[in-house]
Amino acid sequence: MVALGLFTLDLTGSTVQTGLFMAVRLAAGVVMAPIAGVLVGRYTRTGLMVTADLLSAAVLVLLVVVPVGAKLAVLYGLAVVLGAGQAQWGVALRSGLPDLVGPEGLARANAHLVTGRSTAMLLGFGTSGLLVTLLGYHAAFLIDAASFVLSALLLTGVGSWRPTVAPARGRPAGHPHAPRLSRALSGLAPVVLAMIAVRAADAFGSASHNVGLPVCASLTHPDAPASFAALFTTAWAVGSLVVGRWFARASGHRDAGRASPTAFGVATCAMSMLFILAFTGPPLWLLAVVVLMAGMADGYAEITYTTRLQRVDPSRRAQLFGLAGAAQNAGFGLGMVVGAFALDQLPPLPVVAAAHGLALVAAVVFVIAHARPRPHRPAVQKVEVAP
Repeated sequence: MVALGLFTLDLTGSTVQTGLFMAVRLAAGVVMAPIAGVLVGRYTRTGLMVTADLLSAAVLVLLVVVPVGAKLAVLYGLAVVLGAGQAQWGVALRSGLPDLVGPEGLARANAHLVTGRSTAMLLGFGTSGLLVTLLGYHAAFLIDAASFVLSALLLTGVGSWRPTVAPARGRPAGHPHAPRLSRALSGLAPVVLAMIAVRAADAFGSASHNVGLPVCASLTHPDAPASFAALFTTAWAVGSLVVGRWFARASGHRDAGRASPTAFGVATCAMSMLFILAFTGPPLWLLAVVVLMAGMADGYAEITYTTRLQRVDPSRRAQLFGLAGAAQNAGFGLGMVVGAFALDQLPPLPVVAAAHGLALVAAVVFVIAHARPRPHRPAVQKVEVAP
């Protein structure tokens, strides 16, 4: 993604076109995520994920071989393929993970996924600039295409990974033709929908610091903005990596407390406050500590969020993750647009503070509502009637 952003700017010479490329990619993810939830219920997960990988690899290779005049059209096609493929991949993986590891190992498995993702991002951020400088854009795209092919090959070892077929509990009777989404959402615990809303608000806030980081780097460290941005992103990835490794080791078979909705809400609160603090202009050593802690809170929130959604009824899970993916992509895309316009008028701190402040308020309300004592209901004694 680093190379693609730079390549788009170099090819078009327009920051608007660069932003449009990112917008198309996010929009494709928003549209595809609910569709992915339906596809996962009908086809094998490995087949869908391998298809997404191979399509991404093919369009990357096409971007390299087409003449310069056709590259812009292929670039926007690539944005659609990458956005839709990432949404399909994420829904298939997260909704199907319980079938591979069982309910007891969900938090541990999600922690391993966060660890792997963080390691890959560290390697990607660390090598992207060097790779483009030494070998050029085309070499970077071909290496990326090879990584998609490698992913597809590794996935073939997972097997068919067919969807679990199970009757949905709490589905309203007498409405066989009700909309598919309403059937998937009916009977869900309100806390699950509230977590999705908080995660969408979190994505809105995260978009603001992603947009604000280059501006902040240019203002605070005009002599070396790239180094400042690299420190920021690396510290975040290290924090996410650390919490992933800790969660994987600490979870074992007793992860219910650590993966609770309350823990998710508290971690989201901490992450938003830390990202706001990071834009107040602290010394570099303190910035690294703050962003590392923000990465830890972000990773913790992601693990607890994903684990809770994976515990819904298997027949609803894929469509629920489709809805969650669409909400998160929509929040991030809206945050990118609002943040970009706001940064034309305001410095980074108030923009980031307002966006992450919204996420903070949503998370605080969620924690208070979830922690509120529930009314006591007298126990009802079940009477078994003989036939």
